[in-house]
Amino acid sequence: MMTKTTILIADEDKEHLEQVKSFLLEQNYEVFCTADGDQALLILQQNKIDLLITNFQLSLVNGNKLYKLAQAQYQSLPILITTHSTALAEALVASQKGIYGFIAKPIERLHLIEIARNALTSTKRRNNTDWKSGILTCTKEMEKVLDQAHHVAESNINVVIQGAKGSGKRLLAKAIHSVAANDKKPFIYIDCAKLDEDQLNEQLLNNLNKDTKATIFLDNINKLAAPLQQSLLTSLQSCQRAIAATPHSDSDLRIICSCKANLEQIMLQGYFDKELFYLLNIITLNIPALRERVEDIPLLARHFLAEHSLKHNRKVRNISPGALHLLAKATWPNNVKQLGEVVKQVVIDSTSPVISEKLIAAVISDDNTAMPSFNQARASFERDYLVKVLQVTEGNVTHAARIAERNRTDFYKLLNKHELSPTNFKQKTRRSRSTRTEQKLLG
Repeated sequence: MMTKTTILIADEDKEHLEQVKSFLLEQNYEVFCTADGDQALLILQQNKIDLLITNFQLSLVNGNKLYKLAQAQYQSLPILITTHSTALAEALVASQKGIYGFIAKPIERLHLIEIARNALTSTKRRNNTDWKSGILTCTKEMEKVLDQAHHVAESNINVVIQGAKGSGKRLLAKAIHSVAANDKKPFIYIDCAKLDEDQLNEQLLNNLNKDTKATIFLDNINKLAAPLQQSLLTSLQSCQRAIAATPHSDSDLRIICSCKANLEQIMLQGYFDKELFYLLNIITLNIPALRERVEDIPLLARHFLAEHSLKHNRKVRNISPGALHLLAKATWPNNVKQLGEVVKQVVIDSTSPVISEKLIAAVISDDNTAMPSFNQARASFERDYLVKVLQVTEGNVTHAARIAERNRTDFYKLLNKHELSPTNFKQKTRRSRSTRTEQKLLG
């Protein structure tokens, strides 16, 4: 006997409660109803609830909001919020924190049924982790990025993925693509750093029409020349107008972009078209550098060891504790990609089934002590100097440029050259302000 899908509706508006209940009972769902927050929490504790429909106002006796507590205690539970237009600010903050969706009052029957069905289907897919099987992590920072990625993947909104070289931006883009219900649609990869006008027309613009079904990944979007930015903007706008003019358009198009630096800063500096930025940058995902997720290094290293041992027919089975310690201490400027290359080299070079500390030390030492060229040394000095100036001025570009005795335009060019963002040096202040703003919005 199949178990019915169970939905809990918690709302103090009893007329609304009965209306939503009747709509859902028509779909053969099992429905619990309550106008009391504490009773709702008790129902959640005593029953397997597949979907919660509530509002922002419903509180418990201790003053906690029901939807917040449900999010904290039942992390896999999809939550729909019923809201009036006056609650849009709260809705925005809540959506960033993982609320599945919103239902505007007065409730429209077909919309309610559709969004409830989508939320339930989404949860089933989320419990299947195959989509992210190629991304290995045990850190909260990276898991948070993956949660955000899965949340945005369920719609066709455009995404910008930011992260340093070798951090896995393309891998994350493919993971987002695979979440879609129809993941058989093509994944089109385009490197904007190697694109001229003919290639843009051939690889991208010809694919943009009202019947497009694809995920288009624009790698290194910040490297797209200004004339090509305009061509892309015009084509995207034309595609959007065609879709809007066709009520039953079969389009299933998503554009994912990647950038090694902060694309917003590049736009503000005048190096990227503002209109194109806001069209592409609906959601931003930031992949942490490997140094910021150091706990993942043993996990990744063993993965690469197994992969390359099999690929190169080597009988290498493990990595010694000392070798892992050295890997954890390394700086990894090229992130996960560089770690993979180092493990590949030691697997090929090893004459033992266990990777030794000495072998890792030789590879990393050779890499770190090699005599740099004059240009490499100058670039390294420039970057270190810029970092120090930004640290001293806490990311204030005007003051930093004054210390460096450069005008703001030249200073921004240097920052862009070394992929440095002033906002990264103001991050803690911004986070604390953002947290206070969210607290105010959520009461």
